[in-house]
Amino acid sequence: MEITIRKFGVIALCSVLLIAVVLISGCAKKETTPTEPETVVPVDSPQLPSRGFFMGVLPNPATGQSFDDAYAQAARYSEFVPVWGRPTPFYNLASDLSGNWGQTFVKQLIRGNGMFPIIHLSFIGSGVTLVTPPGMENATLSDPAWRTGYKQAALDVVKAIRPRYLSLGNEVNRWYEKYGKDGPNGFTNYVSLYEETYDAVKKLSPETKVFCVFAREIISETEHREANLTVLSLFNPDKMDLLVFTSYPYAIGKTNPSMIPNDYYSKASDYMPGKPFGFSEIAWPSFDAFGGEQAQADFIVQAANRLTRDRGINLYLFGWFLLHDISETNPVGLIKIDGTEKLGYAAWKNISGK
Repeated sequence: MEITIRKFGVIALCSVLLIAVVLISGCAKKETTPTEPETVVPVDSPQLPSRGFFMGVLPNPATGQSFDDAYAQAARYSEFVPVWGRPTPFYNLASDLSGNWGQTFVKQLIRGNGMFPIIHLSFIGSGVTLVTPPGMENATLSDPAWRTGYKQAALDVVKAIRPRYLSLGNEVNRWYEKYGKDGPNGFTNYVSLYEETYDAVKKLSPETKVFCVFAREIISETEHREANLTVLSLFNPDKMDLLVFTSYPYAIGKTNPSMIPNDYYSKASDYMPGKPFGFSEIAWPSFDAFGGEQAQADFIVQAANRLTRDRGINLYLFGWFLLHDISETNPVGLIKIDGTEKLGYAAWKNISGK
């Protein structure tokens, strides 16, 4: 599900310049000394809470609330925040993270409140099209220059923000559903790009957790259905540090959480057994047609228990979509847009255990 509210940010990494000049017998002779490859250590070192998984949310403010207050409010019961930039295309993300925007949103609002960022470097644009830098508008996923640019952007982001968690694509199976496996834009090109970028990031920052995000549901203008999970078999599990999904099951006709089968998420986790499992975005609205506030609260509890841990899933990330409703007609937040707490927020706080 495309999200239009993604606000966050970064710190900058200093570089080191080493010059060696040796003068012998009046004749200048340059000698080079082998240096160790550049490595980056993540800034974030979160300790897993006693509940056994991290919780996160996008801290969009309520009406009249400042970003400072919204992020501080989120931090009371959450540990992580998704970061997309302003939102920012992948080729400009490192620059935004290194500048004032990153200083404000990542260093001050996220890390300053004791939370950690999950950085998203997506290649998919509106209408499931390829995000391309200026001058490369006709590029495809198989284009060598575009692929080099994407990999370099990932490395630049790691140097700029030193993240513990980096996603190399959001809802990537939507691309598979549109373009299939083969051809210039075939999904196998993404799989190879992902694995090449994974290796490059790991060489630069071995402790960074690298993954991509899959959609549990395919939602478009023409259809609303479960995603084809066989796409997971195209990836090497050894190069997927976490198995992460977005999920909005109400969008495919589930009008109450009790309608969701027990194996709804375990069918996905079974492709990579034992892999740390997460939700970068998950939500249920508090519309009366979907069971109101009680159903939203029930879904939060069931998503963290019946549908995951009770099925033997190694739940690791539990990220709710929004802290506050976007509007009265889009009530997927934990709190109403006017700041009134919903039953879902009470369930969230209870699971948090803080």
